[in-house]
Amino acid sequence: MTNDSAHVDGEARGFRPGSRRRARIAAGVAIAAAAVLANVLIYTSLSDSTEVVQFVDNVRAGERIGSADVRLVEIDGDVAGADLVTADQLGSIVNQYARTYIPSGSLASVYVVQSDPLVTAGTAVVAVAPADGLVPTGITERSRVRLVLPDGGGIEGRVVSIARNDAGGADSLSVEVAEADAAIVAGGGDFLVALLDPQVDPATEANGS
Repeated sequence: MTNDSAHVDGEARGFRPGSRRRARIAAGVAIAAAAVLANVLIYTSLSDSTEVVQFVDNVRAGERIGSADVRLVEIDGDVAGADLVTADQLGSIVNQYARTYIPSGSLASVYVVQSDPLVTAGTAVVAVAPADGLVPTGITERSRVRLVLPDGGGIEGRVVSIARNDAGGADSLSVEVAEADAAIVAGGGDFLVALLDPQVDPATEANGS
């Protein structure tokens, strides 16, 4: 009878953990709460978004960028260190000149524009047709090239834009040359194109880049 009484009394009192066990339980609850808080902070950080500038049209090298060429889009995460142009910097893109060809959908970077026209003083831009559409591997806008004439002579210039064909060659090049050479290039027919050491680009040097 005594045992039954003790058993009933124990049930009435319920489970009472020792002080050491209570401390462990409290610590476990605190750790679980901290983990939940950390997850909340992580997911909040991941859900943060930033408005950045995106090009909605193809922009050729040397073209002036208008407000209709860009829009604001939201991207997830922190853009610090990514060199992307944020919404409050939109004015640093509009009315600037494209330093290189910019395809539609590209996010704007501080390195793709400059304040001065791409064509430097004393030069002219002439469209030329490479012989058989062949151009050297690695040629891009602002590449320094030599246009080799049929008689073996050559004229140096810089590529402003490239109209590429499906085979990866070029149907035409727009090349910046000295004004004195513009008429020769314009009337010279097909050219062989040689890619030269880039050296310092006068257009970007004038812009302080």
